[in-house]
Amino acid sequence: MTNIGLTTLRVDPNRWLALALDMNDNKLVACTSNKTEHEAVSNLKGALRRLNRLSELDESVQSSHLSRVAQKLSLLLQGKEYPFASHEISMIGWSKPRIEISRQLLQVPKGKVISYGGLAKLAKSSPRGVGSVMRTNPVPWAVPCHRVIHSDGQLGKLGGTVAGTKEKARILQAEGVPFTANGRVNETAILL
Repeated sequence: MTNIGLTTLRVDPNRWLALALDMNDNKLVACTSNKTEHEAVSNLKGALRRLNRLSELDESVQSSHLSRVAQKLSLLLQGKEYPFASHEISMIGWSKPRIEISRQLLQVPKGKVISYGGLAKLAKSSPRGVGSVMRTNPVPWAVPCHRVIHSDGQLGKLGGTVAGTKEKARILQAEGVPFTANGRVNETAILL
């Protein structure tokens, strides 16, 4: 049985990041961001439960690699360098459609976005299937669900909330995605 370590990091005065890492292969298992450390950890445990990996969590595990991954995620939240590749993310417990959709999304570079329909076409899925995978993404930012938008340039809701939409816009702007005057993504940044 593998051990999953957990760490938290305050990324700004109003946000905590919690992450879980498979300590056997140093792969990111799940991550969350919330206003309080307790909420971030609680939501992280919920993600591990959905992946059927909560029993592997050992909160006493400490490692310098956990801290390095937390710093990478912090940079990603700031719209800086995109530091993850598919081989750095644990996909244990993921369905085949989630894996394929995520692998295709990982090809979308910083500064660009893709529509739900465009991603569905690449992954041989449906836009609704893509939406479901994005809504339940256990590793947001590492698998950049914020880069998936509506075909007309509207952002949609990150995490299903209005606050999430503002966060999505903030991250995309920090990544260099251009917006129009009416708050939509400029069509030059949309791949498909």
